[in-house]
Amino acid sequence: MTIKYTNFSDGIHELEFQEPVEKLKLDSTFFGNLVLTCKMDKSAHQIVLDCSLSVNSRFNCDRCSVEFVRELKNHFILSFLFSKERIQSEDLNLKFLSPDLDKIDLTEDVIEYTKLAVPMKKLCREDCKGLCSKCGANLNEEQCGCKVEIVNDVWAPLKKLKDRI
Repeated sequence: MTIKYTNFSDGIHELEFQEPVEKLKLDSTFFGNLVLTCKMDKSAHQIVLDCSLSVNSRFNCDRCSVEFVRELKNHFILSFLFSKERIQSEDLNLKFLSPDLDKIDLTEDVIEYTKLAVPMKKLCREDCKGLCSKCGANLNEEQCGCKVEIVNDVWAPLKKLKDRI
């Protein structure tokens, strides 16, 4: 995913890329094509890319273990400043371009932001009920007859104290 920015005049330009996830070397969680849309704001001193990506993914639910498919999206902004000096920045979204270059390669940034789009808790749906801790039944599909009893009753010491009084 490379932009040859010397082909564009100063101003705002809309760009769209589609790449197979295999070409980006993303793991098997992702499938199909990754779609990247960017709004490039180019001026004499800098280039600002306002990007959104979209990719299909396949997960197992953390609560009920059912496999599900979800479209992941992420939005990010990258700023490129033209500089003759080689400057290192701690800001990950600020990069420096040498005047000798005429292209910006977004591949590594796209891979990173794709991985950041993966949720920490993967749920097939927001109200997933999970599995029964006794019989293992999927509570989204059926109600089991298991009786749930409280093993760690936090009020037990107070109940004992109440019985003494």
